[in-house]
Amino acid sequence: MHRRSFLVSAAKMIATSACIGANPISCMNAFAANPAERFRQIADQAAEEEAYATGLEAYLYGYPRVELARRIYNETHRVKANQIIYAPRNQFFYFDRLSRPGDGLVIKAPNNDTLYASAYLDLLDSPVALYVPKVGHRHYVALIVDAAGGVDNRLSRSVSGPGGVTYLFAGPEFKEPIPADVKMVHVATNDLWLLMRLTSDGSMDDQSRAALLLKSFTLTTLGDGSAADRMPGRNADVLRQPLTKPLDPMGRLEFFRVLAEMLHRNPVPEQDRGLVERWRRIGIGEGRFDAGSASGPVRRGLERAIVAAEKIVAAAQFGIASTINGWNYSDKIGRIRNDWALNAAIARGGYGNLAEDSVYHQRNLDAAGTPLTGARRYTITFAEGHLPPVKAFWSLTAYDQASFDLMDNEIARYSIGDRTPGLRRSSDGSLTIAIQNQPPADPILRANWLPVGTGEFYLILRTYDPSPEIARGEWVPPDIKVHA
Repeated sequence: MHRRSFLVSAAKMIATSACIGANPISCMNAFAANPAERFRQIADQAAEEEAYATGLEAYLYGYPRVELARRIYNETHRVKANQIIYAPRNQFFYFDRLSRPGDGLVIKAPNNDTLYASAYLDLLDSPVALYVPKVGHRHYVALIVDAAGGVDNRLSRSVSGPGGVTYLFAGPEFKEPIPADVKMVHVATNDLWLLMRLTSDGSMDDQSRAALLLKSFTLTTLGDGSAADRMPGRNADVLRQPLTKPLDPMGRLEFFRVLAEMLHRNPVPEQDRGLVERWRRIGIGEGRFDAGSASGPVRRGLERAIVAAEKIVAAAQFGIASTINGWNYSDKIGRIRNDWALNAAIARGGYGNLAEDSVYHQRNLDAAGTPLTGARRYTITFAEGHLPPVKAFWSLTAYDQASFDLMDNEIARYSIGDRTPGLRRSSDGSLTIAIQNQPPADPILRANWLPVGTGEFYLILRTYDPSPEIARGEWVPPDIKVHA
């Protein structure tokens, strides 16, 4: 149905419904007195309602695309005078050490187990190759997020062994043959976020060795196919870049402009083409949307849609995880496609690996439902034979509730796990971890102390290369005990 005929039909329905419950003679007289003006009002109302309904749909569906666009722009341009993460497209930004307090300003709830390397791949014109060097005893794992919010592909030691392998990332239109010794990673969109992680035991010497090895993870763009351009294994100089305004489209009409650009770069799957055709009626096309040229009713409808959609996304965040034995756990991240609100909530809150590669259990409250706080003392005890069943390693990390950051402490310990030196078992073979602000008096607990601040905090238990029972939610961490 053409937009004009749609609006005429809608106007007739609204005109009919407008007289329901009113004095029919007075109502019809009002229409007769100025039919053109009344029709204009009804048509505007219909246009606003159409823009509201369609805009709400586009906002929820397109949220992961716009969120990725925001991240890409703000980390491939210099948008802050003191910016840390910066790299052009198809280049890594390498972190040269494990995370420590203060890094929460850069990465929300950073782990203290691995060094990171982050890159935004552009596969629109050609594939991009990733070389993974031989890593020896170390564990590596990649988070691969496409523009639709999908985490469909695995890249880790548990999949490909100890390195010495090349992966080729190719977009949906790539159909060319590849060498037999190259592993293909076919992704659903042309824009992609690649986050590599490489382990370190935490010592300063090992962090330096890990940082040097991480820079051997390199990207190569293939250009027009006649030559390869290997990206440098070092960080680009952000201070040489001009300072520009950050991209911040969320919650604004600019969202739809960015969405239109992302739809041009990353066409939706065939089964969703009808959505894009519907969005064209309110001016959202592939590659274009001009809020300035939109009519008043359309702008009002879209502005209402933004407010409603933001509320829906905020509410959907409560559906990401399930609570088991007091710990929050999710197997939905990366696997949601058709639940648009939940997919948007995941894009807002942050992605994680597929459960086959790593599982995170989060804890904010004690057994009584009271927030965890440094004003109290806690312990968590793993009975003998019941430590997290993993093929790689596990760790428990505490974060400040307000800043999502690691917390300063006198022993510079920000996580504790199976690679922490000096842990002590109880006489029955169990491992008890003390979680508190001040050092424990008991020598065993002092050796197993995970320090926290004085305020509210939360815990994340990370399990890397977990056993199937963890991935399926059949194994969960033990409960936390509160001490006076």
